Amino acid sequence: MKGKSFVEKIIISSKERSSRIVLALDIIADKRSLLIERALSLLDELSPYIVAVKLNYHLLLPLSLTDIKRIINHIHKHELQAIADLKINDIASTNLVACDYIWKAGFDAVIANPFIGYEEGIEPVIKRAHEFNKGVILLAYMSHKGSKEGYELTVIDQNLKQEKIYELFVKRAIDWQADGIIVGATNLQILSSIASKVKGKLLIFSPGIGVQGGDAIKALRAGADFIIIGRAIIESKDSSFYLSEINKATCL
Repeated sequence: MKGKSFVEKIIISSKERSSRIVLALDIIADKRSLLIERALSLLDELSPYIVAVKLNYHLLLPLSLTDIKRIINHIHKHELQAIADLKINDIASTNLVACDYIWKAGFDAVIANPFIGYEEGIEPVIKRAHEFNKGVILLAYMSHKGSKEGYELTVIDQNLKQEKIYELFVKRAIDWQADGIIVGATNLQILSSIASKVKGKLLIFSPGIGVQGGDAIKALRAGADFIIIGRAIIESKDSSFYLSEINKATCL
């Protein structure tokens, strides 16, 4: 799928595999070698049932860039997309340094925070990502219980119009031509409201399935394009069966 954008590639994979599952590879182990071994083993076992893999600090901090590249090569071997969950949130020069390392490692997309603003913030990240057919996914509403303490705060613009911060973030993601947004599966009302505004404009990735209380089927029905599942898969006694059952119930 050379030459295609991140969005095009993940949609094609989703249709080919009849899946809308992103695996969050949140593995914990005492030794670096065990982390790598477990990651590669899970990818071999679960690749037929997923469309992408998200790597968070569980692997990004304890492993070297060479180790991460090895895992990403394995992800690509299975024709899956690799997403770096850095929640980038700094000035442009710092963001670009981080992203340059990410792209060199082989990642296909990165998660970033729209709170930093566009000019000298997220703008160059999105532009450079698109130059390389990479994707940028912005946070809109996270899945943990404390999300409402930040994302549901009310802001007032210069015209004295009130709106929630998550509503502002969704507008920014559209205006800034991001490729997707993160919207937790644990608040179906907000997920549905956001989906009605962004369908056809942005992909919605919904975390929080399983351990945090989100339901895969309900999240997809509410408007999520992809669901992100981590611990519920990794800690399952039969991960392959768990994923296949979700795919059967949510078959495109």
